Amino acid sequence: MLNNSFNQLNASVDKPLKLLILLFFLKVQLFASIINWHTISMPAVGTFQIPPSMEIQAGKYKEISDGFQQKIQIPFDTGRVVAQQKRLNEYDKKAFQSYTRILVETDYGSPGDYENINTRIKASRLELQELDNTFREGIEESFSKISSTSPMTMKLLSWTPVSIVQINGVSMIKIQYTRTVNNAPAALVNIFTVQNNDRMHRITVSYRQSDANLWKNDLDKVIYTFKFNRR
Repeated sequence: MLNNSFNQLNASVDKPLKLLILLFFLKVQLFASIINWHTISMPAVGTFQIPPSMEIQAGKYKEISDGFQQKIQIPFDTGRVVAQQKRLNEYDKKAFQSYTRILVETDYGSPGDYENINTRIKASRLELQELDNTFREGIEESFSKISSTSPMTMKLLSWTPVSIVQINGVSMIKIQYTRTVNNAPAALVNIFTVQNNDRMHRITVSYRQSDANLWKNDLDKVIYTFKFNRR
């Protein structure tokens, strides 16, 4: 119905108005598709939503996961929130047949250390290349450290050049790559970094590529549900 309505208007308006109408219909469609999602609140970040097929990591499973992070000595935000496939907290065998994660972390600094969240970030081709090199080296170093200090072997399989995207009026640096752990099926990883005056939020959305039919449609929408507390 929405598509039919848009098509009826399409022939009778100019391009700027067409764009506004299209954006309106896209927002309506997004809202309709997430109406039954669960809202998650993080005081240091804001709110976001997860689909009914996911749950927030908790209980014994979270204890083990956090303990592993500490064991391999990879710095992480102790207030982070992790969403995962439903029933994993209960160690349901069926839950282990798939893999998906939404990870929200925050790096803290002092006022003015990061750009204001309302700032529209721009970068030249050279600056983007430098960002790309920095992030890729950081990811590869992290994988190398994990592989050398734990039973896990992590490998970077592919890398998409870093870009700057605008999501709901907020500039985000987007990092995308695929990786494998212990030669398991490849996972697609999207990382969005958001500068917010005295802190930087990092949202990681990932899922197994072979399970894209289960997760892609929903997880492509997750980043659009974030509402940040402006600092």
